Amino acid sequence: MRTRLYKSYVGLTNIVIRISNGTDAGKENAVLVNAHVDSTLPGPGAADDALAVGIMFDVARVLIETPEWTPESAIVLCEWVYWCR
Repeated sequence: MRTRLYKSYVGLTNIVIRISNGTDAGKENAVLVNAHVDSTLPGPGAADDALAVGIMFDVARVLIETPEWTPESAIVLCEWVYWCR
């Protein structure tokens, strides 16, 4: 283990979704839900947490498409993607 390993992250992408009822009270507080996708040095693709990202976006879709649901506090969904090189 007398080897130095340097990583550089490329292709950084962030996606942020805020779901709110639009009222002042709804904008005052927020819950953050986040996940990430990244790759390891030898791998060319997503190696970590991709399932959580998919679930997070599907939960957002279900919440948005449920007409009788309105959030009391805002929900912020944040996802970031980065690749090691």
